[in-house]
Amino acid sequence: MCIRVQTAPLHEIVAPWDADRRVIAIPAELSTSLFILRAVRAVLHELGVPQDHFGARCWCGDEIDLTPRTTTHQRHTDEVIGLGS
Repeated sequence: MCIRVQTAPLHEIVAPWDADRRVIAIPAELSTSLFILRAVRAVLHELGVPQDHFGARCWCGDEIDLTPRTTTHQRHTDEVIGLGS
């Protein structure tokens, strides 16, 4: 995938598309899954990237991964492991 999506406070977003970093910025205050998907699709459409009916596609054809990133340390703490037992 060539494009990344990140959330940021609205006052920090100058433009929704940073071509140098290939990042689409979404306001953190509005970061529900449905809004993020619509916003990403809208930005990609404005960039001329054709979109399928579902999800969001990069110009390379890969589906944009909108799942939150979690560090390995956060996923493997004793507290999280203990909750699954």
